[in-house]
Amino acid sequence: MAKYGKYFIMAVIGVFVVLTAAQALRAETIELKMAHFMSPMHIQHQQSFVPFTKEVEKLTGGRVKIRIFPGGALGGAPELADSVKTGIADIAFIVPSYTTGRFPRTSVFDLPFIFDNAIQAAEVLYAVYDKYLAEDFKDYKVLWLYSCDTGQLHSVGKQIRVLADLQGMKMRAPSSYMSEALKLLGSNPVSMPLSELSMALDKHVIDGMLSPSSSLKDFKLTETIKNTTQIDFYISPMAVIMNKEKYNSLPDYARKAIDQASGKKRGLLAAKIYDDYAKTSLKYLSDTGKIKVYRLAPDEKKKFIEKLKKMEVEWVAKNAIKGIPARELMDRIHELAAKTK
Repeated sequence: MAKYGKYFIMAVIGVFVVLTAAQALRAETIELKMAHFMSPMHIQHQQSFVPFTKEVEKLTGGRVKIRIFPGGALGGAPELADSVKTGIADIAFIVPSYTTGRFPRTSVFDLPFIFDNAIQAAEVLYAVYDKYLAEDFKDYKVLWLYSCDTGQLHSVGKQIRVLADLQGMKMRAPSSYMSEALKLLGSNPVSMPLSELSMALDKHVIDGMLSPSSSLKDFKLTETIKNTTQIDFYISPMAVIMNKEKYNSLPDYARKAIDQASGKKRGLLAAKIYDDYAKTSLKYLSDTGKIKVYRLAPDEKKKFIEKLKKMEVEWVAKNAIKGIPARELMDRIHELAAKTK
């Protein structure tokens, strides 16, 4: 009898140890909130954000779990930088140009006709970050930097083949810089959220848009856009940022896992995802006859570039007053962009 009692006590102790260990493991599990404003079907959500969260979870043996809140659930595109700063979100994807004036140094990347693709822009972002851009992000832990694919001219009616074709056209502008650029080119820029574009194009409220080709499928614009003019107009710098206090409060193993799963390699991969998706999307749309694709002639593109040269001069003057080494930064970016073409 004593023998069975001994086994019973050992069994109880064993169960207690297992339950205690399970509770301890649950208590150790760290849950982080990651936010973005796009659909969960977006290419970046599926091929960049989700793999990042899975890698962190794997590296920590499940002790760190990152839950993604898409669709602006924790803040719209212009609010996400604040959502991270105030702790509403621990991590977020942001487009600096959506918060005008917040990232003045980084805004140089929003100027037209500097880059040919997203990977090139991402490489240059990393090359100048430490010396020139870090001050813009001093309130955050930057997880990775990158860019979307280059913006093109998309239209509902006529195809844009020469600068004169753009005159008077109502075109959706993605940022204040692109609004200024379109105005200088003789277009009538219109600001509106991406979510309203499909209806606006369908009802001819606008004639077209300036946007990366990757957005055509992601935002369901392939039924309304009929023409694309490849011009490599601009890129938009992007970042995935984290609340600095939250990051610093994490245990060593969690910070190491986040660092290992993020960084430049993740940024370049995210940029490549955009570049590849833009190419495959346009090829599919062209091959199926959904969209006519035209590559602007080099001599004609020079006319666009000439019209917009003053934007760089004005950017340097405006930011030099703030104490930013604007001329030096501009020259360095052009130098690096030329080397990576």
